[in-house]
Amino acid sequence: MSEDKSVVKPVAAPSLTPLRLPAKLAATPTRPPRYSVKIKDAQGREIIVADPRATRALVALMDVHAVNGGAACHWGGPAAFAEIMAAIHALLFAVNGRPWFEAYNFVNDAGHTENGIYALRANYGFDGLTFEDLKGFRSISSKLTGHGESHLNPQGVLLSNGPLGSALPQAQGLALADRAAKRDRLTLCTVSDGASMEGEAKEAFAAIPGLAAKGRLNPFVLVISDNDTKLSGRITQDAFSMAPTFTAMTTLGWNVLEVPKGHDLPSVYDALERGIAQAKANPTRPVCLHVKTIKGYGVKATEDSASGGHGFPLANGEKIVGFVSEIYGGQPPEEFARWAQALRADWEQKEAAKK
Repeated sequence: MSEDKSVVKPVAAPSLTPLRLPAKLAATPTRPPRYSVKIKDAQGREIIVADPRATRALVALMDVHAVNGGAACHWGGPAAFAEIMAAIHALLFAVNGRPWFEAYNFVNDAGHTENGIYALRANYGFDGLTFEDLKGFRSISSKLTGHGESHLNPQGVLLSNGPLGSALPQAQGLALADRAAKRDRLTLCTVSDGASMEGEAKEAFAAIPGLAAKGRLNPFVLVISDNDTKLSGRITQDAFSMAPTFTAMTTLGWNVLEVPKGHDLPSVYDALERGIAQAKANPTRPVCLHVKTIKGYGVKATEDSASGGHGFPLANGEKIVGFVSEIYGGQPPEEFARWAQALRADWEQKEAAKK
């Protein structure tokens, strides 16, 4: 075959005009979280952050309502993510001068932890969400679905999160689009170690730093919750180690920040704040926070369980009083204690009716 010596002329890319679609995400909450803790940022300033214990307690309470209605739901994942999500939302909702969603694309790939986000945002009153609304979790009439669905809850979910790993490459697309449209928005995506096993997630692990190095992505921050736990046991013990995957992130081009204490809220907040600053300072090198967490954190039985309490471990309201009490070390807020007692009383009434 003769050599092809034809000259290929470069073709200029057409100019792009961003679509002007109205934002549907709800505005920044007008009040701090009802249940909060105070921490210090890197500059020593006092920051009000949603209390992760409140998130865990609310997840447990809303899960009982869901299982009473015949729905399956999750506990271990949102319990592991509670400090991460508290820190993220404190930073998202600290945006001044414009809506938070114009400064950040927030994408949660770990769809099985979405109930933790519902609980956290109800604590803020985000989008008018109340604790009473949480009682409808997973019901037909509620927009609070098991995994986040943007067509049912556009005020709270930017991208639907069904199969693990599927939202990460979509987040990559958002960062690429923002770069093409000359916006200054940062994309922040949370994933689980389970999602990190998926093929499309692994492709995004490679593509994101590759595209960023060529100047084609806006700042990108990835947060991985690594608790070494799958649905039926410990990943390293039962299947294979994920350590090589996470070690390879640096080789792929990520700026990796190790967070060994994923349930120490000040440490998580500090790492996230630094990660965002570094990603903005150098968009050609995306940031990955590798956060070590414990699945089912807050309740010893689920921490020790082989699955980390992946699915909610209570089949009804029989043991919810003790469950919520343990999350708070024996002293839950009165509001949560009364709620748990009402669920227990409902269970007792149903048991009595069987006799």
